[in-house]
Amino acid sequence: MSTISKKLEQIEKLKRELSEEKEKIEHALGKEVINQFELDHASLTKNEIRDFVKNLKDFYELMNEDQTSGVSSTDSSSRG
Repeated sequence: MSTISKKLEQIEKLKRELSEEKEKIEHALGKEVINQFELDHASLTKNEIRDFVKNLKDFYELMNEDQTSGVSSTDSSSRG
């Protein structure tokens, strides 16, 4: 029984470590976005942050679509 308890403790410890690492990454990403876009984070509201992230996501998806379509059109023209 003590072996099971030790394993459960190890699992809980790993879960905490993963959660802490995720928080560090999210913090670093947020900080980098704020720095790169020169945002005044002190005056941003939650709605402005949500809108900014949505716009950033839309732009990111658009860029990925452009790259995907660019690759496929290049591939098809080089084959023909």
